[in-house]
Amino acid sequence: MGIETNFGTYVGKMDIISSLATLSYDKRRSEFFSNELLTLLRLIDDNQIDYKTLYGSWAGAFGFFQFMPSTIKNYAFDYNKDNFIDLKNSEDAYASAANYLNKIGWKKNDLCFKKIELDKNIPIKFLNVSARKLHSKKKIKSFKKYIKNYSELKIDNENQKIAIITPDKDIIPNAQTLSPAYIVFENYEIILKWNRSLRFALAVCTLKDKFRNEI
Repeated sequence: MGIETNFGTYVGKMDIISSLATLSYDKRRSEFFSNELLTLLRLIDDNQIDYKTLYGSWAGAFGFFQFMPSTIKNYAFDYNKDNFIDLKNSEDAYASAANYLNKIGWKKNDLCFKKIELDKNIPIKFLNVSARKLHSKKKIKSFKKYIKNYSELKIDNENQKIAIITPDKDIIPNAQTLSPAYIVFENYEIILKWNRSLRFALAVCTLKDKFRNEI
């Protein structure tokens, strides 16, 4: 929510029905947006959402967490029992986002990422700079010789499979090829199902750690 809509302060002003109808004519992703439009219309017809509230992003995403219609259909629900799924209402929005993460595999007490210091001798082929598909996933102990601060990580299970990610140098000022760098776990990949961006997933995982024990 903090990343998608600045904690709900900007959820978009586009008429979602019009956006999806227009994008349905785009040959590049016509089938996808046509299905999203039909799903949205069924939700309206079933009185699950109020069509008068449907203003959001140019791509048809809606609410505090920017759910597409298919995501609303599969994971959102009327938590406060007012007869509508209102993803601009904190109760419905947070409950639906939590349900979504839970259903796609988020494990509450598992690790998301750890920042590491890489040895300059690590082969570049082990580094991920794209979230399209993480490659070179190996057991943590396989990377041990390349991680200078390995002993500080306090890893309980060295047989967990992880990947190493590094940011795009044009995004983080003064970043180098090997710094900053992170090892990422299964929960991190769960976030990528929401938004396939290495930086988005890092931001979500960082917020998660900041909120720990605050509620």
